[in-house]
Amino acid sequence: IPAREVGGDFFNYFALADGRMALLVGDVSGKGVGAAILMANVQATLRARIPLEPDLPSLVDAVDRDVAANTPPEVYLTLFVGILDAERRQLRYVNGGHNTQFVVRRGGVIDPLDATGLPVGLLPGRGYEERTVQVDSGDLLFLYTDGAVEVENEAGDMFGAERLQRALGDAADSDVTQVLSSVEAEIRTFRGSTEPSDDATMMALRIS
Repeated sequence: IPAREVGGDFFNYFALADGRMALLVGDVSGKGVGAAILMANVQATLRARIPLEPDLPSLVDAVDRDVAANTPPEVYLTLFVGILDAERRQLRYVNGGHNTQFVVRRGGVIDPLDATGLPVGLLPGRGYEERTVQVDSGDLLFLYTDGAVEVENEAGDMFGAERLQRALGDAADSDVTQVLSSVEAEIRTFRGSTEPSDDATMMALRIS
């Protein structure tokens, strides 16, 4: 959901040749056309490189250096890149300065997918760490950008990650469409008449 006509958030998911699934969520600093152009370029680069580069830290490090070399110093992005292996029930990921993403277990228990490096293009060359988490049938992967949690209400209070986690816990066993609808409804109710100041993106995937 863009805060203006165009936004700098992006998400994508696509199957790799070996059956694994690539998952992308990112947020470019700033808004408008400039952020949207960088968003499109980064997304195209990742889609082209992921099938050729099995090492996620090396992949994100290369994008980190590319962004820093070809954009103004104040431009950067947060980025979550994951590779889901459904057969092995395993998610490998790199989180470049992005919000903590979530694995929602059956019954509403939530495991965090924390940052494993700095935002991409901010201070290039610092490197990234890959982490692996096991997932089970029925688990939900919930990926989002900061516009979903930094939205404010009329009193200036922020929705925040804790409210998001409570909403996810309440909707944990619903189907994916209902999870997204429930969380969006919670955010809209909290926001009230306040206009959003940032793009917001949410993506949910159920392990079956």
